Amino acid sequence: MPFGLGNWPNVFEFQFASVAAFLAMTPHGAYVWPVYLLGLLIICGLSLSVNFQHRKAIRQVQKIRELEELNES
Repeated sequence: MPFGLGNWPNVFEFQFASVAAFLAMTPHGAYVWPVYLLGLLIICGLSLSVNFQHRKAIRQVQKIRELEELNES
């Protein structure tokens, strides 16, 4: 076994010299952080969209129920 219990790599060891080096991620930081930002914006936008659609659906159901109550009277 290449990764026996004694040979398991330490995956939780911090791989950068400092937090500043982690944030810079030289030379890849210019590509990594914008992609993370874009992903975060997409997730936030989708969450807001679903929330607005849910509220709109609730309002529509409430209007339909009110109309049905008026028709029954």
